[in-house]
Amino acid sequence: MKPKFTNAVLLVFAIAIFVGCKADSQDSNKNITLNEDFKSEISAAADQHFKTWFPKIIDTINCGYYTNFEYDWKMSDQQEKMLVTQARALWAAAIASQYYPHDSTFKIAADHGFEFLTTQMWDDVNGGFYLNYPNTNSGEISYKLLYGNAFALYALAEYAKINDSKKVIKWIEKTFQWMDFKARRPGESGYYNIITDTLQDKNSAAYQKFAGSIGWGNPDWKDQNTSIHLLEAFTNAYVVWPDERLRLRLEEMLLIVRDKMVNEKNGLNLYFDKDFKPITFEDDSRETILKNIHLDHISFGHNIETSFLMIDAARILYDTIDTLTMKVATALLDHTIDHGFGPNYTGIYDKAYQFKGSDTLEIVANQKTWWAQAEALHTLVLFSSLIPERKTEFMNIAIKLWDYMKQNIIDSEHGGWYGNGLDNNPESKTERKAHQWKGPYHDGRALLFCKMYLQ
Repeated sequence: MKPKFTNAVLLVFAIAIFVGCKADSQDSNKNITLNEDFKSEISAAADQHFKTWFPKIIDTINCGYYTNFEYDWKMSDQQEKMLVTQARALWAAAIASQYYPHDSTFKIAADHGFEFLTTQMWDDVNGGFYLNYPNTNSGEISYKLLYGNAFALYALAEYAKINDSKKVIKWIEKTFQWMDFKARRPGESGYYNIITDTLQDKNSAAYQKFAGSIGWGNPDWKDQNTSIHLLEAFTNAYVVWPDERLRLRLEEMLLIVRDKMVNEKNGLNLYFDKDFKPITFEDDSRETILKNIHLDHISFGHNIETSFLMIDAARILYDTIDTLTMKVATALLDHTIDHGFGPNYTGIYDKAYQFKGSDTLEIVANQKTWWAQAEALHTLVLFSSLIPERKTEFMNIAIKLWDYMKQNIIDSEHGGWYGNGLDNNPESKTERKAHQWKGPYHDGRALLFCKMYLQ
């Protein structure tokens, strides 16, 4: 089998070239030494992370991966299977197989997840992957979620790096073509998240009820969260399947995210109309804004994650990091550094809003979610290599964040990460370590990529 480098490996090469071009003008940085304790702790944490999750989550009885585990990693009684969880676990198994090839556990887990995803979760009639298994989407209006299908594509692409058979590549092609055909509308750029299996009368009472209860925003809106994960999926897919239409869509998504979704305040809006005009409640009352805060807020975790995703996409597209993408990605990171962290960089908060008449952002949700800390750590370490003149600054913040995480996010007794930082959410200590929105993806990627950057 022809070996394939992961995106992370290629990114390390790109960083080396990017930094090397500036080396002569950065003499002041030559004496900077990396905190060796931080480096060794990250390496050990990355190794331990995948051992914590695998083979524990492999469901050898009902196929796929187990979803729910209690705070002490005892298996929960309830074990639903959701597309996003299954795809993220497949991705984690596939990337772990590349970095720990001596341990067959991960290849076995990846093969297992691929088989389940492609034989049990694909809709042979309407196309696309079901959101849940068994399929519970049997109401009056059945639909697919592009967000979940984006993670399926992302996982399939990672799996193709350890199994580049024609069968796997065909699944990548099949998934992309379904997405491109079903989730786009003529004359528009970008994609919609909610895809009904059959054509609907949007004025009907049934559709209006459906649209108001789906829980992912208005079906006629385009959203940031789906878009950044399409960018992520297209980037990974293009590495293993360099199709020309996929390249065009990848570039389109980079430009949409960078030029339309990042606003003039260097944050990301959440929802948009068909022409990417932001959906905002900024001129409404405080009460109305807070009532609709799930539709309009600053998500520091998504902002800082998008910094990395844009850098990765640009590198794959152009074999370099173009100036504008670098500028916008850095601005997103700086916005989080300036506004999103607790005192002395003790974790980043979940949500903020700038109310009318105020010059500052107000934290409206102060939990410090595990995944946002992971993305912040990852992006800070990455940018410490991308911008040599700010290496010390970014690494110092990363080390402070890591110290916070060791005390408030990482469970040193039972293993794994708490869902939220214990400083603001002490109840997280006895909450589930794994559930349908918490798998081995965010923290696994952050730790593994940081380990690589720090080598």
